[in-house]
Amino acid sequence: MKKITHLILLLSVFTTLNSCKKDVEELKTNVVENKVHRYNVTFQINWNSQDFPTDYPSNDHFSKLIGWSHIPNNNFFKVGTIASQGIEDMAELGATTPLDNDLATKIANKEGLAYYIGENLSSGVGTISQTIEVTKEFSAVTLVTMLAPSPDWYLGVIDINLLKDGGFVAQKTVDGLIYDAGTDDGTTYSSPNSDSSPKQPIALFVDAPIGNGTTVSPAIARVTFTKL
Repeated sequence: MKKITHLILLLSVFTTLNSCKKDVEELKTNVVENKVHRYNVTFQINWNSQDFPTDYPSNDHFSKLIGWSHIPNNNFFKVGTIASQGIEDMAELGATTPLDNDLATKIANKEGLAYYIGENLSSGVGTISQTIEVTKEFSAVTLVTMLAPSPDWYLGVIDINLLKDGGFVAQKTVDGLIYDAGTDDGTTYSSPNSDSSPKQPIALFVDAPIGNGTTVSPAIARVTFTKL
């Protein structure tokens, strides 16, 4: 009887130790998965009258940068989707509200890690920088700023994934692209307000006065993500 009791005790200790080992392993995994990585994001913007002479405006500028770190392949801001009121107000007015509320709601719903509101640019040429944070779960970044004046056009980097082959890249550089929010039918920088009814899907903007109908060349911005 003593032998059986001793065996049961040993089995109980073994089970407890094994369970503790699994808990430790899971904790280590969670720590790795949730580790925060910081990046400096720099928009080198070069929207100028020499490269883009068609009707180039005298009051060229960019609104405050706004965006978030989020799960990859998130549909918010995706080409082909309909702009939220927050995206519309950013694209038409350069407003950061209610877009910040949109992002806060999505973060509360576990779609993102954090949102960011950065600096503006008072001309068409210059630099905007922003520090952002990512994790393995929320490894993608979207940042946008209104190209102004314009009906509903904005400069952005959408769903840029900084995770590659299981690790975070040291540096990544991409073109900043111009998007049409699909909320205003204006065709020139100074077009009067003309609400699209119904709203059209978000699209890459490559038409005049910025592009040639196929592309925008040279790119208005180069955006570099540098790991800190």
